[in-house]
Amino acid sequence: MQDNLTPDSVLPITTGDMMHVHGAFGAQVDYSVRLTVRLADPIDGQLLRSALEKTQKRYPYFSRRLRAGATGFYYENNPQPVVLLQTDDPARLNAEETNFHLWAVCWSEDRIHLDFFHGITDGTGMYRVLATLLFYYCAARYGVTDHRGILTLEDPILPEETTDPQDTLFPPENAAPAAPLQEAFTLETDGGLTPSGPTIWDLEIPEDTFIRFTSANDASPGTMISLLMAQAIDALYPNRRKDIISAYVINGRPMLGAALTHHNCLTMALFNYQSRIQKMPFDRKCTVYRGMTFLQSDADVVKSGMGANAVQIRAAAQGIETLEGKKQAFGEAFSGGDGYVTFLVSYTGKWKHPAVGAYIREFWTHPPNTFSLMVEISAVNGRIFLSVQQRFQEDTVRESFLRQLEAHGIPYTLRRVMESDIAHIPEPLQ
Repeated sequence: MQDNLTPDSVLPITTGDMMHVHGAFGAQVDYSVRLTVRLADPIDGQLLRSALEKTQKRYPYFSRRLRAGATGFYYENNPQPVVLLQTDDPARLNAEETNFHLWAVCWSEDRIHLDFFHGITDGTGMYRVLATLLFYYCAARYGVTDHRGILTLEDPILPEETTDPQDTLFPPENAAPAAPLQEAFTLETDGGLTPSGPTIWDLEIPEDTFIRFTSANDASPGTMISLLMAQAIDALYPNRRKDIISAYVINGRPMLGAALTHHNCLTMALFNYQSRIQKMPFDRKCTVYRGMTFLQSDADVVKSGMGANAVQIRAAAQGIETLEGKKQAFGEAFSGGDGYVTFLVSYTGKWKHPAVGAYIREFWTHPPNTFSLMVEISAVNGRIFLSVQQRFQEDTVRESFLRQLEAHGIPYTLRRVMESDIAHIPEPLQ
């Protein structure tokens, strides 16, 4: 297997990543994610370093440096090693201290942090890298041999891993135009909350109790958290004039037939907690939310929406000839949810690798500061992990959400209250 990492290789930003890369810097956001796992024992730094070396070799297409040119950002192959830092502090990606890589691994005591630039991949891509890293570490530390479903050096790097399906995606000829977005109730403006830097509450919930509750009410973990948060906000603001509208992240790979792509491949389902839903019995609300998910994740619907978006992105990328112009245009698109989304929920799915998962005690996903309120969901080894991030000072919404859990008999443990610890990403200079 060859990695072809010559330093002078120049790689363009693909359609699926174009808005994420240019928009993040246009909106002046550190667009990175920190995945943190707490393992059963203190970390062995030497074994982790060896695991990282193998992982980097398996994913050569993530060995990139982001550069700025006159007409836009681009990638350059980066043959330097991905760094391993013994710290809990945020990393600084695409900078000298991380060998100008777009991902890094940090560790301290029994914790491993994987810091990743969201512009080069999404949660599915990051989870793949994490699975490979943890497999190689657990193989050396605990003798784990089962790597079914985990990409390793034994697996050839297929063209489908680097192909961006959105580069050639078009909407169906008979696709109806997208309906205009409805203004949503927003917590900082309509709710009068005080803007601040992002803070996080990490909550742990027993999986068996939560899954029994969701199954009894015809819900999934993602739709249930979306509904409970909507009810939490509704309890605080019963007399609002606008609807609570939440976004639920959907992985578009299955609908596009692109299961292996590493590029950003996301769309969203919107849940409108309008008055007629508000008046329904709880189990009926869950069914409605589940139905809205099915409708909006239908393959034809996803292809149509993502196809129309891809056409617009390609047209903008070709029609705007300067870096600053792309940053401005895609920055506006990047912030397009402002005023139209009350909060966002993301759930990549339950950890799929039990041989490695047996050694994971905690698993947290800390997101970029891109929405006023976000809930990231992870699940492994019999527990659900919620990271509730907000960018306003008051804790009224999170406290109301906890009351929702209590009202429905869902036990929880508040593991930590903290400021965001995602990696910093300085903008590349021309």
